[in-house]
Amino acid sequence: YFGENMQLDGDNLIVSAHNEPHNSGGSIDNSGAVYIWTRSGTTWTQQQKLTASDAAASDIFGSSVAIDGDTCVIGAQQEDAGGSNAGAAYVFTRSGTTWSQQQKLVASDAQASDFFGYSTAISGDTVVVGAYGDDHNYSSAGAAYVFTRSGTTWSQQAKLTASDAEAGDYFGISSNIDGDTVVVGAYSEDSGGSWAGAAYIYTRSGTTWSEQAKLTAS
Repeated sequence: YFGENMQLDGDNLIVSAHNEPHNSGGSIDNSGAVYIWTRSGTTWTQQQKLTASDAAASDIFGSSVAIDGDTCVIGAQQEDAGGSNAGAAYVFTRSGTTWSQQQKLVASDAQASDFFGYSTAISGDTVVVGAYGDDHNYSSAGAAYVFTRSGTTWSQQAKLTASDAEAGDYFGISSNIDGDTVVVGAYSEDSGGSWAGAAYIYTRSGTTWSEQAKLTAS
């Protein structure tokens, strides 16, 4: 499944292959891998293959990918450290031409079947990670977590949830960030009809995130 998820940033391309085995030459086990490609002139060259430091079968490392300059974040929605399929996200940084794992991110309130890492996004020193299975107040209402970096350390800054959250909304199924603005998708939110969907905008002032708008199709 090389090519299922990818993102381009200038001359850097990140591509996931979530079925890649974590042991060289091993059988397909859904542990996952991610490949970094760089462009020089008109030629693209594979720079490195990334895997999690604690790779395990069925983690689906590469379930989401995001890159900004010399930092990338990779979701592993079925990583089990916080419970079965709780999920995790891994941050890698580049020095010269070498990528190294900087930190493994997990939700402060991780639980089984949260699927944290199904979506990821990065802008500078801020990362957002979606967990569409999070049960905040309602089963699978969903959540998105914001992490910020100080030096080389990432810390959870906020947990975002919809102001009108309901069971099965799957808030966090998609996410994106640019500076101090985050957008989070909830594709089964049903205010416009069953599975009509919605997107929520959040903005940051200082270290506080607030819901600014709920977007639905006209």
